Amino acid sequence: MTPSNISNAPSGPLVGVKVLDFCSFINGAYSAALMGDLGAEVIKIEPLTGDLARAWGPFFKGESQFYQAWNRNKRGMALDLTTTAGREIVYKLAQQSDVVIENFRAGVAAKLKIDYARLREVNPRIIYCSSTAFGSKGPYRDRPGYDPVLQSLGGLVRDNVRFSGRAALGVVAVADYQASMLVVMAVNAALYHREKTGEGQMIETSLLQGVMSAHAHYFVEPLECEVEGAPGIYPYRLFETSDDLIFIAAGTDKFWRLLCEELGVPELGVDPRYDTNGKRCGRREELTETLQPIFRQKTSAEWEALLLAKGVPCASVKSYMEFFSDPQVTAMEMNPVVEHPLIGQVRLAGVPVNFEKTPGGIQRAAPLLGQHTEEILRELGYDEARIAKLRQERVIIQR
Repeated sequence: MTPSNISNAPSGPLVGVKVLDFCSFINGAYSAALMGDLGAEVIKIEPLTGDLARAWGPFFKGESQFYQAWNRNKRGMALDLTTTAGREIVYKLAQQSDVVIENFRAGVAAKLKIDYARLREVNPRIIYCSSTAFGSKGPYRDRPGYDPVLQSLGGLVRDNVRFSGRAALGVVAVADYQASMLVVMAVNAALYHREKTGEGQMIETSLLQGVMSAHAHYFVEPLECEVEGAPGIYPYRLFETSDDLIFIAAGTDKFWRLLCEELGVPELGVDPRYDTNGKRCGRREELTETLQPIFRQKTSAEWEALLLAKGVPCASVKSYMEFFSDPQVTAMEMNPVVEHPLIGQVRLAGVPVNFEKTPGGIQRAAPLLGQHTEEILRELGYDEARIAKLRQERVIIQR
């Protein structure tokens, strides 16, 4: 397999935009990777110990699988931001940058003297985005939080009862990824505003806002009337087959009738007890008792083929790697190969947005810790003697 869909030259609508990324883990770091996908020049600044995500396995030759996904299309620097010399480097970079993204806990950026107030002094046009767990105000301002914390507080864990019969965490870090999308959306809106006015600005979002915006339909409460009807959609769930599982998404009355026809129980499709979604949701337990034995009569693949031919939305259950090799994924160019300096060839999820005029691309794999530190310092005008001094004083490292 050879590297594909990879260009050494940046491409996309954000070519020319320069981003400083101070983030660890998903929130924020993935935002900067997406901006890199769209052509931005991204410099990831890590402490000398590295982004904490580097410690999360599994590993490829010591490099974290997760880190690879959240940090492609970046050059990497490793700096000690507690030192005057390290902060001086950041200030020089900020002078040349358009965007700063950080996900420190509230107050940490100010303690490190790289908060918006200070970076605005060196570059009034800077767009500074802070993405925290709970935001910068309120009683939870200083509370630590990861995605599962917000899933637990935000109702997702309890709501899984409707899908699996018990409270459960979602395996997808929905708050993290949604917060990252909010960062990209907000930064691009702020870039548009700056294009019109010349003004930079501060942006804030959080995992709290991420989890609520990702499930906005559940955060609606009538204040002057009562809630009516059973919640949800039915059938919109997993069923056991003779060899595995299949997901059925017969979310309309039409799909319900087609499903019943294919299952050999057409009378259920027109039964007045079940002929609307609201009625089915109110009787989901008895319907599941009826449908589940039928699904066990065939394999997942057999049911999938039959139901798709009938026009019923459904899917057999696959692993990540099975889907990664799916012909539709390949057709959508969502599994390109990139060359990593240590690991070798790595297949990654591709650029998730297609532009007709300004297509994005993946230019590089995630950096080794401090891989481009000295390269970037030379671009800032540091000579070899000064770089050697910084290295000797442990202000920087390069792998």
